[in-house]
Amino acid sequence: MKTIWSEIFFAYRAERKKQRYRKVWIVPLGFLAILALWMSVLMRNFTAEDLTKGYQWLFYQLSLLNAIFMPVMLAVIASRLCDMEIKGNTLKLLYTLEKNGRFYDIKFLAELRYLLLFSFGEVLVILLLGKLFHITEPVRLLPFTEHFLAISAVGAVLLGFQHLLSLMSDNQILPLCLGLAGSFLGLFSMFFPRAVNLCIVWGYFSIFSVSGINWGQMPKGADYLQYMQYLDFPVFGFMLFLAAGFLLYLVEKAIFKRKEV
Repeated sequence: MKTIWSEIFFAYRAERKKQRYRKVWIVPLGFLAILALWMSVLMRNFTAEDLTKGYQWLFYQLSLLNAIFMPVMLAVIASRLCDMEIKGNTLKLLYTLEKNGRFYDIKFLAELRYLLLFSFGEVLVILLLGKLFHITEPVRLLPFTEHFLAISAVGAVLLGFQHLLSLMSDNQILPLCLGLAGSFLGLFSMFFPRAVNLCIVWGYFSIFSVSGINWGQMPKGADYLQYMQYLDFPVFGFMLFLAAGFLLYLVEKAIFKRKEV
């Protein structure tokens, strides 16, 4: 057991060294900067009454923006980290040093850390905006934790798709196109019936949103922000999503292991 973990540790460290000069961290930080500026522009005319539900509004808006931006961000990260093996045609050489399944896992873990960096950074952006705009709504730990877990889990499943496609494609245009298509599909899925939305992975950013609008009680022409409320987090549905995501990852890994090099 000790030998296995040591091999994984050294394989991951080797992957980190390969990425040392690629500056992939700029990608999630750049998208975080875009989100922060976007939210700042929208919040500049907030009234004192609006600020009483400021965090609920931020969670709701970021769930929408994550469906637009995160698929593209994950496509860029996966393509950036996978093209070094694809362009260099080094997979056959790498397979003499480690198993193809382990290579697939280590590469995915290396990409996953940038997703977690983004998720944690988004939580910090929400807190920072709360301080800058003097949001009067109390900070509650549970919604922040649920938001972090939701975007990390949905992002990890989407990253699995991008990871497989980037390693299977000789040209990284196809994975990037999938990321762009996922952005549009995730956005428009919010207008689909619930049964259809559940079948679209890119739409789960809104499904697992920690806040929403009570459209049934909102009069016509009323300020929607005042009808914002926290939603009960679907714990059972979230656990099923994690299980399905793990099974999908195993299928994707099995497909990659059959690739001819």
